[in-house]
Amino acid sequence: LKNWFNTQRRIYKRGKLPQERISLLESVGFIWDFTEEEWQNKFKELKAFKLEHGHVTPLHRHPSIGIWCNTQRENYKKGHLSQERMNLLESVGFIWDPMEGKWQYKFQELKAFKLEHGHANPTYSHPLGRWCRGQRESYEKGKLSPERIKLLENIGFKWSIE
Repeated sequence: LKNWFNTQRRIYKRGKLPQERISLLESVGFIWDFTEEEWQNKFKELKAFKLEHGHVTPLHRHPSIGIWCNTQRENYKKGHLSQERMNLLESVGFIWDPMEGKWQYKFQELKAFKLEHGHANPTYSHPLGRWCRGQRESYEKGKLSPERIKLLENIGFKWSIE
């Protein structure tokens, strides 16, 4: 059956498939572009990942969907991603820049830390302490964006710890 499907697709792409057959196949939901079906399946997998994990930045523990996400980013940068696909990805909170995604993830962890501890300044020995130290170093070197500075300051982040 798979071979027959592929044959129909090949004939269709050449423009040689009779309209009657095209109509019959479309009436049963036949997918002409198999890559579209694959894309939709991965998108569904990404949505399920978000439901389970609360974000759409799969890391190395989820290589299948992580590789797919990286491919979407590459296609976006090259201008090879349709507006429809960009809209779908953005509708679930897709992050085009994975480094930004990692920063946002750590920032959300810091906000949760503040809720639990009443401040946004974990010690260096805390798992978030190293990240906070990196933010302070970037700030001192003038390498932290104004947007990130504002986000951190809005939650009470201190730029120097005595």
